[in-house]
Amino acid sequence: MDKQAIIADMLELLQGTLDAHVLDEGGDAVRATPELVLIGETAAVSSMALVSFIADVESTLQEKNNLTVTLVSERALSRKKSPFRSVDALAEYVVELVENPAEISA
Repeated sequence: MDKQAIIADMLELLQGTLDAHVLDEGGDAVRATPELVLIGETAAVSSMALVSFIADVESTLQEKNNLTVTLVSERALSRKKSPFRSVDALAEYVVELVENPAEISA
């Protein structure tokens, strides 16, 4: 699985989330980048928007790659470095899941 293709899909999804947030909440427009912070005090999205984004990523992986992936799991949440800290980190985690399919059912 190509990490760059995953990042491109995620950035498109995240930009939609960011644009909707600006429309709903106001504020400055934010551009989705692979390094954009997704969790913590400086997160670019709210926790609800992050949940929605993760669900969209899972749906997109299913539709485009026929992969049913569970991104939010004990495996993900027990890491020292969260896979949800940025798009790049999340894409790396997806590639890891594909290469080690313990949490994938296709």
